[in-house]
Formats: sequence, structure tokens, C-alpha cells
Amino acid sequence: MTKFKNLIFDIGDVIIDIDYLVTIGEFQKLAAVDFTEIVSYSKQHQIFDLFETGKITAQDFRNELKKFLKPGVNDDEITRAWNSILINYPERKFALLNELKSKYNIFALSNINEIHVEAINAAAREKLGVEEFGDFFHRAYYSNEVGFRKPDKEIYEFILAKENLNANETFFVDDKAENVEAAKQLGIHAYQLKDRNKLNELLLDLKIL
Repeated sequence: MTKFKNLIFDIGDVIIDIDYLVTIGEFQKLAAVDFTEIVSYSKQHQIFDLFETGKITAQDFRNELKKFLKPGVNDDEITRAWNSILINYPERKFALLNELKSKYNIFALSNINEIHVEAINAAAREKLGVEEFGDFFHRAYYSNEVGFRKPDKEIYEFILAKENLNANETFFVDDKAENVEAAKQLGIHAYQLKDRNKLNELLLDLKIL
């Protein structure tokens, strides 16, 4: 197997534990409609894609959501419901990142948005002892900042070019099959993590650890 020099990690359900059903449940309490039709893993409303690629602001996003919510729901309630998807920050994974950072070039590559970036940065300060979540990596690439989202090939091309990475020396792990397949088409060694608790095992199997 090619010796990896570069490791790229998705964030949600690879590093941070997330739960779509929690955030759907929280929004359902605020909604004037069946919110499962608006916020779902398989059928995203366009506003989520726009938010994840930085084409609308956090306030634009909250204002758009209010069209589906009960009268009087405020911005803080929307932010809390939106951030409820972020359920756990496993300490062992951040210890793992610190170990890997001394041996490899490591990067985050996440479909994310302005509100969640603020939340994970706050968690990094409050729970993990660093200034920003991205401090666990040599650089973090967020979809809302680069303007593309996985599985668009442009986001993979962007990180390869920006960091001058050889795809054949690069490992990428994501929890979604479509994101893994897109990376493979560019020659990246990509793997789907189907169980968020098995990251260590994957890295051991590939002799990365």
C-alpha cells in the first residue's frame, strides 16, 4: 500500500458525534409544519445547501427558517435547535488527532455552516483546551468558506491544489458513501467510516497508527 503522507478527515460522525434525529426533533417543537420534510439527511431543502456553501448568511438562514416555524420563535431558539445535532466530542479522537499531527499532514474537510463553525469553535475553547477547532489540524477546510460542498469534485480539487497534495499519497475518511466515491474518482485513497466508534480500528488496519 502507498505510504500515506496526508490524512483528511470529515468532521461529523468521524470526529464529532452528530445526530440528525435530535435536531429534527428540536425543530419539530418549533415548527408550524412537518419539519422532517425540510430538515432531513436524504432530502435537504435548498436553504441548507446555500448555507453550507456560504451563499447566505446565518441571519438569512434563520430568517428563511422562520417561514416554517411558529410565530414568535427567536434567533437564539433556532440556533440552539440547529446546534443540537452536535451531540458529543469524544476526547479519545482529539488525542488521536494530536498524535497523528506530529507524523502526517492532517486536514479537516467538512460540509458545514457558519453557525456550526461557531459552535465547534466554542466547544474547542470550553471542552478541548484550544482556541479553535481547526487547531487540531494543520488546516481545516469548511464548505461555507471555500464555496463548494462534498461530493462536488471542486472541493477535493481545491484542497489538493491549495496544499499541493499528491492524491495517491492522501487518505480521506468520511461517513457518507457518495463523498468517498467522489474522492476516489480523483485518485484519493478514500474510506467510508460506517461506525463512528471504529476510527481507530480503520487507522490500525491501514497501518496509519
